[in-house]
Amino acid sequence: MGMFGRRAPTSGRRAPTLTLPRSAGEGTPPHAPQSPPLRSGGGRGPTKWGGWGQYVLIACTLLLASPAHAADLRVSVPAGAALETVYDHRTQACEDWDVPDAPARAWKAADGSVRLLAAHTRARVLSGPSLNELHHACRVVFQSAKRDDPARFDDMGWLTSPYTLDGTTIYGLVHNEYHGHKRRDLCPTGDYMACWWNALTLTVSHDGGQSFGPARYVAGVPYRFRGDLGKRAGLFAPSNIVERDGWYYAMAFAEGIGAQKRGVCLMRTRDLADPASWRAWDGRDFTVRFRDPYTEGEADPAASVCAPLPPDRLPFTVTSLVRHTPSGLYVAVMAGRRAERKGAEPVSGVWVSTSADLIGWSAPRLAWAAPLLTDKTCAVDETFYYPAILDPDARSRNFEDTDGNAWLYLTRLAQKNCKPTRDRDLVRIMIRVEPSQSG
Repeated sequence: MGMFGRRAPTSGRRAPTLTLPRSAGEGTPPHAPQSPPLRSGGGRGPTKWGGWGQYVLIACTLLLASPAHAADLRVSVPAGAALETVYDHRTQACEDWDVPDAPARAWKAADGSVRLLAAHTRARVLSGPSLNELHHACRVVFQSAKRDDPARFDDMGWLTSPYTLDGTTIYGLVHNEYHGHKRRDLCPTGDYMACWWNALTLTVSHDGGQSFGPARYVAGVPYRFRGDLGKRAGLFAPSNIVERDGWYYAMAFAEGIGAQKRGVCLMRTRDLADPASWRAWDGRDFTVRFRDPYTEGEADPAASVCAPLPPDRLPFTVTSLVRHTPSGLYVAVMAGRRAERKGAEPVSGVWVSTSADLIGWSAPRLAWAAPLLTDKTCAVDETFYYPAILDPDARSRNFEDTDGNAWLYLTRLAQKNCKPTRDRDLVRIMIRVEPSQSG
């Protein structure tokens, strides 16, 4: 999403849509990595990671023990696994900013076909018979209205969290950014980061995801926009939605302001159609109602803030949640940079934590080392971000589970002059989630 650095120019190219070849089996990632990597478009082969000096991917294995469950999980990228390109910006983009700018989400349509979403503010969908055979369409299914009034929560929106019960009605949580720097009367400094206010909204499609309606307020901080705060504030980047015991759960990252502390918030609802029905975790139960500060005022803000989950367990934005069906454990996927152990050098990459109940989480462990968008380094010519796990064999309509053989989807961003460009591809690599031998 539009949260890291300024936009850098690059040329836009269009070409016929190409198809990602089907993997061995009925949509299941092959156990033996394929070489060379399959690609859906363009002629680009493996590229060198600048100062990393590598043409192969680093496979890391980890053991995760959830404090609320006796079993352990081993999560790994198989040695020698290679990236596959799902969407190639150079050959498939419908416009310059037709880029994967959010974690990949997928659902099964009413006719059994698959839809995948990983879009910018003008959202487009990939569709096909399975996750292994998708075609990119140029039709825009969702975009915000760029309204000047922050009370409308309709400036810049990223449709990030679709969920459907029947494949026809699609509910979608939206990462909604208010860019105050574009309204000098509200933001005298004109500084992007200093005047960035964020909230979550809900949009609905009644035609299987071909079009989505206006978004309505779901969650945010209990304060009205301020142009003098000097930093960004609000609720950001909702995870995918997962169902558990009749409740629908999602996570979002809170940037602290006033009574709202910084960290990962957990919220849930029983009614996806009602944007006001979401309740956030208060540290003991799901009691927090997100009041709209423009219609309900700013009184008693402490009653309308979430209690973030422990930051030593979930230190970064949770970009993906998936349930490992054999063990019943949930896996939270994050991108960040930290040390694997005390005294060690920080490592950038994809980190994973596990939980039996979505509340108590294991310590994060490194699943895959890679240069990240947030590193802001000049030592590489491409970076990665927005990790998400999707399993073509998922039982659920919204791909919220895995039997253990799945794919890690990411956005790969080409860099120029130390900054990310619009040349961004959606890629994937095999990942395994399985009980450890010691479990």
